[in-house]
Amino acid sequence: MIVYGHRGARGEAPENTIAGCQHALSRGVNHLEIDLRLAADGKLVVAHDATVNRTTDERGKVGSFSAAELSRMDARADGTPWPNKRRTGIPTLDALVKALPQINHWQLELKSGSERYNAALADAVAAWLDRAEQTVKVDQRFTVTSLEPTLLTEVKRQRPQQSIGFVSTIVEPEMILAACGCDTLVAHWSTLRERQLNTLKRRGIQVSCWTVNDASVIKQLYEMGVDSVITDYPSMAVPLVAALER
Repeated sequence: MIVYGHRGARGEAPENTIAGCQHALSRGVNHLEIDLRLAADGKLVVAHDATVNRTTDERGKVGSFSAAELSRMDARADGTPWPNKRRTGIPTLDALVKALPQINHWQLELKSGSERYNAALADAVAAWLDRAEQTVKVDQRFTVTSLEPTLLTEVKRQRPQQSIGFVSTIVEPEMILAACGCDTLVAHWSTLRERQLNTLKRRGIQVSCWTVNDASVIKQLYEMGVDSVITDYPSMAVPLVAALER
């Protein structure tokens, strides 16, 4: 079972930052889940919330700042104390991926907004993947995910071979998976049923569970045969899964 660092290592380091993701890598993670939004200049930046209020000492919407302005912010305001300010700004997707060439696979979660915003976000992601395809095997390194099905269908329309995953909070997501052409289900762990998991795996659907911070739940999901878990605490999860697999 694969362990993904959630927003890098949200429970251990500043979330969605280069420093936080490097921390996850140092704890044995080589798969990451991050969140994407658009900056004011149209660049893809790594941020979960619609505003910078929670994670920085600034105020305002992510989309009201340029990527350069976001990168200069200090995103240590929420979460565990982190003494070093280096590489704790809100990075662009380009900067984060460049800083972490060791990462085998990324889940890129698109955070939705208005219809117009979603169209722009899908266009930006598809264009970024097109550019990345010139230097890396995109289909092996990136899965585009979202809670918003229309974002997934638009990315799939522009890139038919692109791996996409529905981020689900519902017990029966099969209709959405089929409608969007998903190859991955990113399910909240509490909604997943073993019979459903077996059916999805027979259909070739990868199943990833979020956000799993309890060791006993990780063990339960491992025994069920879940493909991957997304956790805030890789320092706990990576050695636990390694022990389960011995």
